[in-house]
Amino acid sequence: MLVNIDIRTLAICYGIFCCTQFVAFFLQHKVSKHEEGLGWWTIGSGCSVFGFFIFLFRDIRAIHLVVVFIYNLSFILCFSFIYIGCAKFNNLSIKKFFLYLTILLSALCLLYFTYANYSIPLRRTTTSFACALISILSVTALRRTAPHERNIIFLFLKILFLVNALWFSALALLPLLTASAPIAFEKPSPLVLSYLLLMTTSTLWTFGLIILVNQKLSNQLQTSKLFLQSTLDGLTANIALIEEHGEIILTNKAWRDFASSNGIAPERVSEGVNYLTSCESAASSCHSDAFTFAEGLKNVLNGNKSLFTMEYACHSPSQQRWFLARVTRFPCQGPTRAVVSHENITERKLMELALEESNKQLEAITNEDGLTKISNRRHFDKMLSYECSRHSRSGTTLSVAMLDIDYFKYYNDTYGHVKGDECLQRVAQAIAQSLNRPTDLAARYGGEEFVCLMPDTNLLGAVGVAENIRKTIAQLAIPHSGSHVSETVTVSIGTLSLTCTKETTPDYIIRKADELLYQAKHEGRDRIKFKSIDETYRLEQTNGGMGTLKIAYSDTCTSGNPLIDAQHADLIRLANDLLQHIFTKNTTQGTQSLLKEILANTKKHFLDEEAILRSENYPEIDKHAAEHSRLVQQCVNLLQNDSPKDISTIDILQYIIHDIIMEHMTKEDTKYHYIFSNMH
Repeated sequence: MLVNIDIRTLAICYGIFCCTQFVAFFLQHKVSKHEEGLGWWTIGSGCSVFGFFIFLFRDIRAIHLVVVFIYNLSFILCFSFIYIGCAKFNNLSIKKFFLYLTILLSALCLLYFTYANYSIPLRRTTTSFACALISILSVTALRRTAPHERNIIFLFLKILFLVNALWFSALALLPLLTASAPIAFEKPSPLVLSYLLLMTTSTLWTFGLIILVNQKLSNQLQTSKLFLQSTLDGLTANIALIEEHGEIILTNKAWRDFASSNGIAPERVSEGVNYLTSCESAASSCHSDAFTFAEGLKNVLNGNKSLFTMEYACHSPSQQRWFLARVTRFPCQGPTRAVVSHENITERKLMELALEESNKQLEAITNEDGLTKISNRRHFDKMLSYECSRHSRSGTTLSVAMLDIDYFKYYNDTYGHVKGDECLQRVAQAIAQSLNRPTDLAARYGGEEFVCLMPDTNLLGAVGVAENIRKTIAQLAIPHSGSHVSETVTVSIGTLSLTCTKETTPDYIIRKADELLYQAKHEGRDRIKFKSIDETYRLEQTNGGMGTLKIAYSDTCTSGNPLIDAQHADLIRLANDLLQHIFTKNTTQGTQSLLKEILANTKKHFLDEEAILRSENYPEIDKHAAEHSRLVQQCVNLLQNDSPKDISTIDILQYIIHDIIMEHMTKEDTKYHYIFSNMH
């Protein structure tokens, strides 16, 4: 009877089955995008669909061989992706070597028996043998998630793939065990059985795998519900979940206990009761707070607000009590829901009343943060306002650095709040010790966030301070296993320098510094992000690392004289080499060597420049030469320290790079540019 079945009809039926299975996997994947395995199963069934459609073109002579090869290979790839999906679903490692070797050898054999030695039986043998091997791999990948767990679907799928392996093995060995292999394979019975088997087993494993996914999702959902309920029951606040019409869906233990302790009938505040109706009923009994709360709850359920809070008194005959009611929109798809919580704030409220009754003016207001012993935010805000006003009059540069301990929440979660406080204290002292001048101010801005105020400091000096802070904190080597950037505590820093005007406000400065801090954290943390506003030179930072800090050569430095411009460019190159060295290696010998080279080149440049300007009768040459002498003497004094270690990073940045290379070139030297532009 099998001989009379039309092979073409069976192939079309198999293709339809493959399309159905692909749609089933695809739709399940759309619902469960994050589930491991589904994507691979979808690709595997897609290979079968592709093979089916390519098979329709087998009668075209020009592409017949290509179609035959791809069609056979599609079976092997389908089984391979199904196996990979099974391994991914069970979080098992893929036996890549065995799998890749099977696919490669099968593909080579198919190529040979298609192009070199055309043989239908041997192609079927190759394909069947490969599918049998990969089916065995799928059997090994179908393990239960828990050893003691009994799951009939796992057993069913293992038997199914085992049957596949046995049948394909028999189909592969049949022509090898019979003397008349070509005659046996001319008969369609084995091929008919193969198609029938594939249609049956592929359909069954499709439904079986989808059932496995839904079982896993169901278990996860049940676990999530139990976790949610246990978490809610562990909270002291009274919490309930309300659906869009006001019906209570879920309550926690504190909610139920509070109702019982206050003599409230359970049917008034339990699951299934309309809480909104209960509030409106209480409001009609002249409870104004209940009316306010009911209106707030309506606004959240209607979507007009995402959050509503209110404090209200709920005194009992024996004691005074206050509660904080909070209604929050529940983040979910579908109908709007709200989470209602009532938190007992009696202790806080009594403290507030006690403080109000006492004279608030007697409260000690200090400038010091109690924990870290550096300035607090109040003092910082006052000093920032003062310096902002002063700098708007003087026209000098004001710098602010805002820094945050990276992943400090994880530090507290890992080591506890006592260790967290110790960490804050050590970081605060490191920041304070890294500042250079008495006028600089370090303050705790809030939580794990700190801020530094640096009056009369340009960007280069501020960046140097920030880098000194970053390195000093890193050198503390405070263990931080919860950090994602380092094994020790690190900080991210935003550094801002600007020339204040009458329109500049402290809020503007803090906002801009905070934006830079956010950028530093966004770009990977443990780094400095800086910016200068209204300065005459420009610094570049290509990827956030201090090693990439460099002076950008601007066209404004071009005078028009070839020798002067070449020397300027060479000095900027040396300055960038020094910057690179300071913020990466920072060895004493290397720093001294670069400083001496810069001093030698600077002296030569000054002499050449003075000679050129005198030849051009520059009217301010004497004043310009005097400035040269002053700058050279500063550099000489810096190099004449008894100990090379006395040369601080900030001194180098300020006197060598900023004063000589940048400020002098961008301000003083530009005054004589007109001489050479007139010559051109």
